[in-house]
Amino acid sequence: MKLEIVKNSGGKVVLLFLGYSFLPECVKHLELGEFDLYVVYDYCDMKLDTSFLQGKELYLVAWSMGVWACSLALKGFEFKKAIAINGTPCGIDDEFGIAKMAFKKSIDEFDFDGFKKICFLKDLEKINFSFNKNAKLELENIYKNSDKKAIDSICWDKAIISKKDFVFPPKSCEWFKCQKEFINAPHFPFFYYKSFGEILEIPKR
Repeated sequence: MKLEIVKNSGGKVVLLFLGYSFLPECVKHLELGEFDLYVVYDYCDMKLDTSFLQGKELYLVAWSMGVWACSLALKGFEFKKAIAINGTPCGIDDEFGIAKMAFKKSIDEFDFDGFKKICFLKDLEKINFSFNKNAKLELENIYKNSDKKAIDSICWDKAIISKKDFVFPPKSCEWFKCQKEFINAPHFPFFYYKSFGEILEIPKR
């Protein structure tokens, strides 16, 4: 895994785990406000030195396969809030994730342009950022490590679920017992928010 520190003023830290193939610039439009931003991405290698997180006031936001990846990397950490978006700690899983056969097919019949189409749907023309140049290698490494799971390592406060998600089936998010928020968006949800503060907001019941 790679880490990019976008802002580091010594304040509250949004720790963002991105989905497969995405780079930190994909959230450059989101306002940070009072938050610093650390972004973890690129799962060509599953190792992550977490020593840089010690003593920080952490707000976790994990998206897509980043929900699975952060569950493996962040055992023992406590968060002020933990938000999962369009993903589960199960990752590749026939019931609570992306079906194993479908994931393997996406490697064997690798089509990154096709992936982008189902990821963004009508928002495809809004893309103004680049992607991991080693996308297939990243996909293969996620598959290779898919049996590694730590499903109970994080206490989630909210799961955001896109109704038009054709990558991570919305039904798989039934795994979550926390508060659920449904949005009218495709798998890539960040065009539907203006700030990280919006994503972290948990409505009172």
